[in-house]
Amino acid sequence: MEKIWIATELFFPEETSTSFILTKVVNKLSSKYQVNVICGEPVYDSAKSKSEGFSLDSRVKVSRIKGFANNKNSLIGRTFRFIFLSFLIFYKLLVNVRKGEKIFIVTNPAPLVILAVLVKIIKRSQLIILVHDVFPENTIPAGIVKSESSIVYRVLKKIFDKAYSKADLLIVLGRDMKEVIQSKIKNTKAKIVIIENWGDVDQIIPVPKDDVLTLDSELRKKLIIQYAGNIGRVQGLMNFLETVRQVPNENIAYYFVGEGAVKNEMKNYAETNKLNNVFFAGAYSRAEQQTVLNQSDIALITLAEGMFGLGVPSKVYNILAAGKPILFIGDPRSEVSLLIKEYNIGYVFTSHKDPGLVEFLNSIDERVLKDIEEKSRKARMLAETKFSEKAILDKFYEII
Repeated sequence: MEKIWIATELFFPEETSTSFILTKVVNKLSSKYQVNVICGEPVYDSAKSKSEGFSLDSRVKVSRIKGFANNKNSLIGRTFRFIFLSFLIFYKLLVNVRKGEKIFIVTNPAPLVILAVLVKIIKRSQLIILVHDVFPENTIPAGIVKSESSIVYRVLKKIFDKAYSKADLLIVLGRDMKEVIQSKIKNTKAKIVIIENWGDVDQIIPVPKDDVLTLDSELRKKLIIQYAGNIGRVQGLMNFLETVRQVPNENIAYYFVGEGAVKNEMKNYAETNKLNNVFFAGAYSRAEQQTVLNQSDIALITLAEGMFGLGVPSKVYNILAAGKPILFIGDPRSEVSLLIKEYNIGYVFTSHKDPGLVEFLNSIDERVLKDIEEKSRKARMLAETKFSEKAILDKFYEII
């Protein structure tokens, strides 16, 4: 049986989206290849209770890089961890990979993209890159690099564009990301294919909001717009709160679930501006998604300006599994926007300053519920037919 080498920062038993997805893909590939995984130690949630059905196939061999397991809170610490991990994974690949064998990496840690290309050239192997983050483009909206005109950015972009172009296969998450990657790898034979993430249609099913809602009983009468996930800077959530401040509609409650860099700033803003219909809850595990996602009527997904093609939020597909229509605020060319328009499963606005967004939020009342119910039905049907775990894993199996 042919060997394949998987290189990644995060892997089982982590339940972050990259690790969860990659573990499932590896399990699927283990019936086709001798799978060898090289990864870092667990960093984020190794101690949490595991989701039902989340396990690692016994045929998979895992080699973990020891050390620096807890440097997740500082940019300097994480940067050093990325570099440290990348070079040690590179060394292990260089020693173990044989001519013609396949190497499958994910774009974290970013330096590994360049180093994996060196292994490919030296060992004359095949390189497959699963693109979850587009580097260095993603450093701009994250505020790590201030401008595309900076020397550091231009040098990094030139190096990484060349590295991406050397891959044999690039797997991207959506049509917008494909467009961005195509612009990076001109004049190359690298193949680009779209394989989306999936929704857990078996563990996440639609249930009545009243059965799972933990908020005050008075709020059960309100329509709840919920954001669940990382409350970070690239989501543009502070801008959304500024929009909420302009909406006097008392039929709506806004519910933000998760942790992140701007959560305290959001809480202070809501308190200062007396936004009494804005609520917050803490982080949740993957096993709790069934409860959390079903606490809403509409799921909010919002991305900051400049995020076009740089990532597709994996939570989209579990939101569909829960049968929730999506309120999306972002580039109309993005994959989420295209999906909503193509299947009529939500509402799209180009920015937080779009006058139509305030108008839409102000118009929400009981008369809108029928439209929400219809979009909910379509969302669940789409998850079952197109974005189930089996359908997506079959794509990986066939293409790799």
